[in-house]
Amino acid sequence: MPTEPYDLGPMVASWVRSLRARNLSDNTIRIYSTAANGFRDFLLEEYEPADSKARPEPEELEDIHREHLEAYITRTTQRTSPSNAHQHYRSLKTMFNWLVEEEELDLHPMRSMKGPRTPEAEVPVIPEDHLKKLFQVVKGKGYAERRDAAMLMLFADTGVRLSECTDRRVGDLDLDLNVLRVMGKGTKWRGVPFGRTTAQALDRYLRAAAKHKGKPLTPDMWLWWGADRRHVHHRFTVWGVGQMLKKRCQEAGIPAYHPHQFRHTFAHQWKLDGGNDDDLMRITGWTSPAMVARYGKSAGVERARKAHQRHSPLDRLM
Repeated sequence: MPTEPYDLGPMVASWVRSLRARNLSDNTIRIYSTAANGFRDFLLEEYEPADSKARPEPEELEDIHREHLEAYITRTTQRTSPSNAHQHYRSLKTMFNWLVEEEELDLHPMRSMKGPRTPEAEVPVIPEDHLKKLFQVVKGKGYAERRDAAMLMLFADTGVRLSECTDRRVGDLDLDLNVLRVMGKGTKWRGVPFGRTTAQALDRYLRAAAKHKGKPLTPDMWLWWGADRRHVHHRFTVWGVGQMLKKRCQEAGIPAYHPHQFRHTFAHQWKLDGGNDDDLMRITGWTSPAMVARYGKSAGVERARKAHQRHSPLDRLM
């Protein structure tokens, strides 16, 4: 009699509960669970042996083999991108590490598996004229304009990650020291400084938010809220930020940028202005100089050209 394929769902749910118990960020848990549930759905609905020698669909947890995972990663690469497939690979490896630690499995099915190659493409930075156009469309005095201006300036002025900016409470913001307290990767807190222009935009936003909600803001409240009066008590999510940026870019007549491009743009402008790499690492939350080099690659040719204009041997000689 044919048997049902193994449902990984209950194990995924247990793993996600363990992630919450470790107090990982909402964004990290979202990334991990997306990969795990994607693999679970693949085994239940899509997996088919490539040929007669390939392994059948697993009927038990211990039947999950490297072949099943390689088939899922291959499909994810084809449907999305190598970088997204590599993220799924890392997430699944973490989950199977947990299953071995919990003694649900004796052997790690990914122990000899290598992740997909991810060609490193340079992420285009946002040109200064596009930034100016973007800030121009949020110059209004309404709540949505105040909120969007404050958030976009925070992205541009600090290079914070999307989740670091979005998952904040009012008490994380200090407008006397001009510092935002964020939780980065590895559940590490750090203070991110911002400039006077951003501080003014944030101050205006806080006053507009109190009026929008009809009551004073308290330190334990979420920092960002929806603009629709029907959803005044709904916090502004990472999905909402992406939609907001897409809409504002359209209004400004510029390409649709992703929030993470502000991080690359911040690193580029910091290095272009001769900023210190150690300071850049502290602000962005990077622990490896390799990350500075990776993000610094964006628009590196432009920085080299401007550096040559300043240091041209022949220009000095003549």
